This record gives sequence, C-alpha cells and structure tokens, in this order.
Amino acid sequence: MNCPYCGKQMKESYIQSAQQLYLNFGKRPRLFPAGDLTSRSLSRFSLTKAPFVKAHYCDDCAKIVIDLNEGKQNRKHSF
Repeated sequence: MNCPYCGKQMKESYIQSAQQLYLNFGKRPRLFPAGDLTSRSLSRFSLTKAPFVKAHYCDDCAKIVIDLNEGKQNRKHSF
C-alpha cells in the first residue's frame, strides 16, 4: 500500500494488544469502551489469541493506516 500522505510504500504491520481494540469516536478513552455504543470494535476478543488488526505504517510520515474492511477478515485468523 502506498502512503496517502507522501506516496511512498508503507510497511505491512499489526497493531495488537492484550485486550480487544476499539475505535472511539470523538470521546475521551474509557476504561470499558465495549459498553459505549459509539465505539467500534477493531478486533475480536479471544481467550486464546491476542487481539490484533492489520495496519500499514509509513516510516517517513509516521502515519498508520487501518483498512476497517480488511480488519473484519483479520478477526477470523491468527498469525
């Protein structure tokens, strides 16, 4: 994927956490975002696999791009 800011090739990477990942729309981070109906889950919770979402990272711009449609597919797989 090419960076939408500078046009250079981005590095394929993963953002992972010990807990489920959420996108919070315009609100301060919450301790329990799952209860917030305006938050969007980016990863699926699992007791046996670390939650993750595939991302692309640009070294030059220090930007991360996450394709939310691609993330739906990634939630079903582990690496």
